[in-house]
Amino acid sequence: MSRTMKIYVGALLAVILLIVVIDMGRVKPLDWRPTYSLDTKNPLDLYVFNREVEKIISPKRLTRVTVTPFEYMRDHTEPINLLMINQNVYDLVDSMLLNKIKEGSTLWISAENFSRFFTDSLKVQYENGDIGMSLKKLDSLNLTLTAKPCNNKQLYLHPVFNSYAFVGLNKKSTAILGKSEMPDGVVYPNFIRVRYGKGTVFLHNQPEVFSNYALLARQSSADYVAQILSYLPHDKPVVWFVKGQTTNTGQPENETELSVIFRYPALRVTWLLFIYGLLLYVLFNVKRRQRVVPVIKPLKNTTVEFVQTIGNLYYQEGDTHTIIEKKIIYFLDRVRHKYYLDTGKLDNVFAEKLQSKSGKERQLIDDILAFIQMFQRAKQGTSADLMKLNDLIDRFWENNK
Repeated sequence: MSRTMKIYVGALLAVILLIVVIDMGRVKPLDWRPTYSLDTKNPLDLYVFNREVEKIISPKRLTRVTVTPFEYMRDHTEPINLLMINQNVYDLVDSMLLNKIKEGSTLWISAENFSRFFTDSLKVQYENGDIGMSLKKLDSLNLTLTAKPCNNKQLYLHPVFNSYAFVGLNKKSTAILGKSEMPDGVVYPNFIRVRYGKGTVFLHNQPEVFSNYALLARQSSADYVAQILSYLPHDKPVVWFVKGQTTNTGQPENETELSVIFRYPALRVTWLLFIYGLLLYVLFNVKRRQRVVPVIKPLKNTTVEFVQTIGNLYYQEGDTHTIIEKKIIYFLDRVRHKYYLDTGKLDNVFAEKLQSKSGKERQLIDDILAFIQMFQRAKQGTSADLMKLNDLIDRFWENNK
């Protein structure tokens, strides 16, 4: 490992260690968002309730579904208890759901916000009951139930996130089951029962009583929750709609090795820091370092060495005749390629053309041609002949390389 790489790795480890120390020492702020998630443990989530609900409702009767009521009722026609606990139920309540209630099912909802279509269908007026802003000043409510076994019990709810209340009811079809007392002493219904066709609708507007914070508070809301859920008919199964509130759909979880890392914020930050640091290191090194370019040696021209070797071979063998023959062939070939002349007939016409194109003396050209014609007739030559031919050819090509 190079010295630069060691510095980078050391710096990265130091930063990771610093992040871990800071993360261990800091106080993590509470997330008060009303997500009502079944999987997380924030104050306004339903983690505790989801674990304890089977002590109130038998597991044989309770089913959690992650589809919409429309999708569920499309495949199920039997009367059921429909349970919903969330901040908003806008996307869960529609005309098909109300028709299901008319046929004899029971709808039990605890939510802060209801659609106007839904409340108008039930002939319920749902408005802000804290016009004087007293709730925002004191941030508390006293919740009571009207049933005789519980009419003396109060649940002190703090903090409060919903100041709306059921301010107008149809007395013929509606019964008040619970009330909330404002800080200024004004009392509004907060838990009602509405007869709708052959079925029943229970509306509760303080879903935070089901939250982790309320159930684990010094004055726990557990008894209050058990009392209001006891109104669910025991002769029908309970279907709890938790769409968007849980990732546990009942299917096998498709987790990878990185799932554990991304599940915890500290590990996630450390992993991402490692990846980004590695990318930065690669980018900086790509810019600062040039790729090694191999040195390719050009091919060496060994023609001269080859000719010399062949010539020495012939010379050592005493084959003067062959050397003269090769030199003549090489000379005529060079004349053909340089001056574009036909060397098939070495006569006066050829000599005149060669002199015209080469600019050499006519006598030198005639001597070379005469030697070639003499050799072609005699078919033999001596060392003196070889030296004479070599001298003539060198003079011809002199200053004309």
